[in-house]
Amino acid sequence: MAGRKMTPKGQMAFGGGPPITHLPPAMKAMFQPGPPLPYKEKIRKRKCPPYSGLASLRELFETTAPPERVIMETPRDRREAKRAARVAANELALSAAKAAWDPVAPRAEVAEVTTTDAYKTLFVGRLSYETTEAKLRREFEQFGPIKAARLVAEPGGKPRGYAFIEFEKEADMRTAYKRADGRRVDGRRILVDVERGRTVRNWKPRRLGGGLGGQTRKKPSKPANGPPRTVAPPAAPPHRYAADRRRSPSREKDRGRAYRDRDDRHRDRDRRRRDRSRSRERSRRY
Repeated sequence: MAGRKMTPKGQMAFGGGPPITHLPPAMKAMFQPGPPLPYKEKIRKRKCPPYSGLASLRELFETTAPPERVIMETPRDRREAKRAARVAANELALSAAKAAWDPVAPRAEVAEVTTTDAYKTLFVGRLSYETTEAKLRREFEQFGPIKAARLVAEPGGKPRGYAFIEFEKEADMRTAYKRADGRRVDGRRILVDVERGRTVRNWKPRRLGGGLGGQTRKKPSKPANGPPRTVAPPAAPPHRYAADRRRSPSREKDRGRAYRDRDDRHRDRDRRRRDRSRSRERSRRY
């Protein structure tokens, strides 16, 4: 080491010069300084004008009346207008029909089906369209002799689903009124009622805004304290094969005994499993 010359600090031992001079050009470019930053002036905050009133802008306001607002008709307004026109036309036609309706002097198209005595006439509704006058006679002759049975139909001949039956005696009509309601005729449960057009004052049919409107004969029961309580609907009729579906008492006992035996077998199996698990734990412990 005595005759060796020391390398200056920051230079390579061979060739001389700083170490960056010995790098390839691609790596030298990575150490080159970038361009200088552009000069930007200092941001100056703009001074806002002072607050002032509206007195200086008074001359800019309008002094004349504003124009009338044009209201455009929307699709909903057009629908409501058409509906109101239909309702008004219907009310007008309905009032004219109410004024012209006279149950004592029926129209020519229904004069043929009108009975002679209203107090012996029974109204039958909810009929099947396949029901005939002969079928009605067979169903209601058990209450008494029938004088006439009239099925109401459209002008084209299509039945409307109701009829009028005139008995020879008023007592027979009352019996049928009490017992025939809900009877099944041609697969449909019928509704019977007295003829109200000629027996009830100020009565109007349903097509003229009257009718019973789905009312029932039973009035709601009113308790001593509290609001009136509606009557519960009647229970559904039993199934036609309900009697065949009833099991005998001996069969029910056998089924219950089988259930108990199955539960006992399950309990015994669970008990055996618990005993086996306990024995395994004891053998592992000792």
